[in-house]
Amino acid sequence: MLTDKEMLEIANKYIKELEQQTNMELEIPKDFVRKSYGNIYDYVGKNRRLAGNAPFLVENMTGKIVVFGTSEDDNYYIREYEAGRWPKISMKKS
Repeated sequence: MLTDKEMLEIANKYIKELEQQTNMELEIPKDFVRKSYGNIYDYVGKNRRLAGNAPFLVENMTGKIVVFGTSEDDNYYIREYEAGRWPKISMKKS
């Protein structure tokens, strides 16, 4: 099982990949949601407002990143994940 520190490292690597795609500096706020199956992170733009940034889960057993959506609130995606109905698409860590 991955530690919080290891999951944060995976999350930061994912954010760096997003930075390259968006050409924006991004950061993960210090607050995150801790669940028994992993940590859920948000991210924001460092110097400007960001729209469409979906929270994501780093699974503590696999290190897999599961990207949630933006059309519903975070609790919807958490419930869907816990019920086995999310993700429709997932991304593995590199």
